[in-house]
Amino acid sequence: MREGILSPEFERVLNLLGMLGIIGVILGSYVYQFSYRELPCTLCLLQRVAMIGVAIGAAMNVMIGPDTRHYGVCLVSSVFGMVVAIRQSLLHLNPFFDKKTGQPTLEATANPPFGQEVFGLNLYIWSVIIFTVVFLAIGLVQLIRDPSSWPAREPGWLSRLASLGVGLLAIVIASQAILVFMECGFGDCPNDGGWDWWIFRSSA
Repeated sequence: MREGILSPEFERVLNLLGMLGIIGVILGSYVYQFSYRELPCTLCLLQRVAMIGVAIGAAMNVMIGPDTRHYGVCLVSSVFGMVVAIRQSLLHLNPFFDKKTGQPTLEATANPPFGQEVFGLNLYIWSVIIFTVVFLAIGLVQLIRDPSSWPAREPGWLSRLASLGVGLLAIVIASQAILVFMECGFGDCPNDGGWDWWIFRSSA
């Protein structure tokens, strides 16, 4: 059997970088949320859940060791997130469509894009791109990885960085759960892009 060209150590580094990249995207969405004072819609929250799933799969590869099942977690999460992001993109594809009446309209503001643009694209378009990159990256890694060489002795700096990265991921997951509860409570989440937190409504 031909050995892969991707060593387990470098494979763990790639997963660590991927996990940190996803964490950076989620933290960026927090900055966006509080900067523009726009609560994420239900589909937006589902895309965050999918990104967290990708990060968890990468964290499993980093902490436990590269495994096809861990990549499966990343793959299923990325496909789910891609479907949700495409669904949201299609909802805002035609600005001349009135979602309330279900009929075409001459007013382009009847179905405007959701949220502000980032570098010329809406966040759900960026989600499609990110999940596509994750999907293709997983396929490429599977082609060149060498599963027969695991387990291997990893350098100490990698283990320390991995622990810090997984700790940061745990903080992000906990903060996301708290923010969702503050926004939605025990009911439906708002989908109007406003700043109407459930926790403040219930305490009023």
